[in-house]
This record gives sequence, C-alpha cells and structure tokens, in this order.
Amino acid sequence: MCKLRLRKGTSLFETLLVLAILSVSIYPLAHIIYMSMPTVSHTDDEYLATLLAHHVMETIVARRAKDPSYLPSMSEACPVVASPEGNDKISEYFTDFKEYNGPVTETNDPQLYWAVKKFKCKVDTYFLDKNTFKVFVYIIYSKEGKDKKVFFERLLPVNEISSDDYEDEKEAEF
Repeated sequence: MCKLRLRKGTSLFETLLVLAILSVSIYPLAHIIYMSMPTVSHTDDEYLATLLAHHVMETIVARRAKDPSYLPSMSEACPVVASPEGNDKISEYFTDFKEYNGPVTETNDPQLYWAVKKFKCKVDTYFLDKNTFKVFVYIIYSKEGKDKKVFFERLLPVNEISSDDYEDEKEAEF
C-alpha cells in the first residue's frame, strides 16, 4: 500500500527555487518598463547637445532622401561655430544656414554663437553588412573639466543595387 504523506510546509530550497523562477520571469517586464521611461535632460548643456545631435541626424537623413547615394563621411570632432580667428574647420553640418548666408558667427547671431560655442560635432559611420550602415553622431562638450558626450545612432539602408550588379558581385566573391 502506498502511503501519502501530507506536507505542512516547503523546504528552504523549494522557496528559493520558486523565487528564482519568479524573478527570472519578471525581469523582462521590469526591463520593458525601464526602457519605456523617458530620458530626462539634467542640464541645459545636455539638452542643447541633444538638439544639436538631432539636427545633425536629421540633416543626414534629409541629404539621403534628396540623394540616395549620399554617405555621411566620418569626421573628427569639429566645432559647431566659427571661431573669430577662423582657423578651426567647422563641422559640415553647421556650415550652411540660409538665414545667415553661411555658418553662425559672433557678428550675425551673438546669442546663438555663445550658446553653442563650447560644442563639437563628430560623426562615425560603420557598415554592418551589404544592406545597412550605422551612423553615430556625437556632440562633445566640457563641463567641470570633464568631456561629456551626447550621441544619436541610426541604421540607414545602403543604396539598392541592380540585380546585374548583385550577380557580378556574387561571382567576384567566389
């Protein structure tokens, strides 16, 4: 005969096992909630850097929409505005403003000039595969002696190639 044994409680091991399973099953939900929370700009500099990075990314997207063969070039950290000496190369994304007939200078808009003078722009482009590349836009500034970076990243498609070009390229790989 089989005796059924009634248990009045659980062991410590069983309790820990149940807690581990629950924590593993709840983690994705906690991660989704964390990712859906908006990021808050902590300072005016960070907010302005975010706006500048957004401007550069939208400029890249607009140039690609106008000319699908446009590929943003990688660049070093270049100033956003022209210095009075004129010896620094300005970032290509801030050189042509129609309302100023060129870049922002101290004479054509002093308030904007002094607001964005401390920022530098850097663009990195990486091919992921034959169909996509990734663009990183960095806006760099110094605060309290430390370099800070705000960046945007975006995946963009590479130009579509014709089927004849694809076959030629495929044969060349072998």
